[in-house]
Amino acid sequence: MRNGKEYKPKTMTDIKILLLFLLDNIRYPVDADTLRKVLYECVDTLSLDYDECLGKLLDEGHVLFDDVGGVRYYMISATGRALSAELYDTLDPVFREKSLKATAKYMSLSGSGTEVSTRVNETSDRRFVAVLKAKDESGEIFSLSLTVNSKFEAEAICKNFSEKPDSVYRGILFSATGKVNFLS
Repeated sequence: MRNGKEYKPKTMTDIKILLLFLLDNIRYPVDADTLRKVLYECVDTLSLDYDECLGKLLDEGHVLFDDVGGVRYYMISATGRALSAELYDTLDPVFREKSLKATAKYMSLSGSGTEVSTRVNETSDRRFVAVLKAKDESGEIFSLSLTVNSKFEAEAICKNFSEKPDSVYRGILFSATGKVNFLS
């Protein structure tokens, strides 16, 4: 909130940054209807400016799309991510938080082509470390090491992560940030 009023993107640049921010946080191709739903959760009304900005981002190569069965899917490109990463902090912090909340339910590791890996290492004092990693074409998303007392427990952690990477990822985000919206 600024001066008691809800923040809204005011310029075309603000809208472009918001679109890139949302697509970057969702992390995988999202259909046009879902993108509109997320946008509507962020702003009270959608204008034609959003479609115009999305079109410009497509023309500039910062957003990519593909038509699958008559449905258009959008995703951020590597150049869009590189260009906008420095600009995300220019969004109002409260609005950025609201936007993250809107994207949290669409964040996915399994839908994004993310590679997950696990391993169990034994320590010198006969404890065991479950190592969980996730990376995509942009690089490492997270790496987590948990030391536990038994090999069975470490293997169970690795198995759970391999079977349900999205749930573990959201749980880690919730634990690290304290923001319950990651669990939705």
